[in-house]
Amino acid sequence: MKEKWRRLAIGGGAGMFVGMGLGRFAYSAMVPAIVEAGEMSAVAAGRVGMINLAGFLCGAVLSVPLAHAVGRTHVLRAALAVAVAGLAASALAWGPVWLGACRGAIGVATSLIMVLALALIAETAPAERRAAAAGYVFAGVGLGIMASGVLVPWLLRFGLAAAWLGIVAAAVAAAAVAIWGWMDAPNSVATSLNAASRFASPALTALLYAHALFSFGIVPHTLYWVDYLARGAGLGMSGAGAHWVIVGLFAMLGPLATTMLARAIGVAWALVVGFGMLALGVGAPGLASATALLLVSSMIFGAQPGLSSLMAARARELAQPEQMNRVMRAMILANAAGGVAGGIVVPWALAAQLRAGDPLSADYGLVFLLGGAALACGAVAAWPWPARAAGR
Repeated sequence: MKEKWRRLAIGGGAGMFVGMGLGRFAYSAMVPAIVEAGEMSAVAAGRVGMINLAGFLCGAVLSVPLAHAVGRTHVLRAALAVAVAGLAASALAWGPVWLGACRGAIGVATSLIMVLALALIAETAPAERRAAAAGYVFAGVGLGIMASGVLVPWLLRFGLAAAWLGIVAAAVAAAAVAIWGWMDAPNSVATSLNAASRFASPALTALLYAHALFSFGIVPHTLYWVDYLARGAGLGMSGAGAHWVIVGLFAMLGPLATTMLARAIGVAWALVVGFGMLALGVGAPGLASATALLLVSSMIFGAQPGLSSLMAARARELAQPEQMNRVMRAMILANAAGGVAGGIVVPWALAAQLRAGDPLSADYGLVFLLGGAALACGAVAAWPWPARAAGR
């Protein structure tokens, strides 16, 4: 392939297919079966999912020091291996502690892949191609969600272990593509990744808060949407799996739609509109469960990678070019911190909604409203107030 950046971006997309598309979101598709099998309650499954988000935060903190210490490509390959091994180990029914350890390891690996792959394309892709390169990376997440939506309901007919191992097979194939994509990647890390220059401004600080609120707000759907559809809404695993495929499809379409919106009204206002739409899509199932509303919620939630693209574009508007690597790392840290907070609060809120004497029951109304409220606050944080813009 003539253009090196494209090959590196494909490697990043394949890595995100493994780490986030399968490593994070395939677990969401497995939650109903895990609960029905009696391995843990819905609340415990959410807390195990939170460990993945905590691992993501740890990986974001460790990414740059590790890359400087042993080399970026070595870290990326090791992270791929850890993610695949964590998925394989998840097939062992050794209880919540074991599964939590696997989820944590996958979370660390996913963050390492995300931070270093995005930094890699920021360094190698021409300025006019960076948005396209980021699109390749985020498309890997959508493809992974679609794959889990198709594979998990079918494989669960053969048991939980078979479903995990089928996911592992898909992860191994994608890991091979990632290794090919990163074959000629520079091993050293640009000094700007660890630069100490200040980049704080009112607008950028507000954007970090918005990114944390975004991550918090999507936790209810990330952890519990499939379980709610399968058991709460009575769709079963086949119906819930179909919704998860829709989520994956719109995860790939989301960045395209938000790019068109940004061209029409500007990045800043597109970000506000995106937060508002996502708030409605996430929060609405807390008020009603009509079939059409559930479908719209899956579509809007699926498109959320487009909001990530808008936040990256907004950061590029507010920061100097030499600050971008450090700004993006700070945004990923804010995203991870918001996810951890959501991973703590959302299962606690769900526990408060469980019907007494029925540990399998779950009333998800509160958690979806909680997510929608967080995203509405994100719209306020992202609002381009004149005073804030003046202090950029």
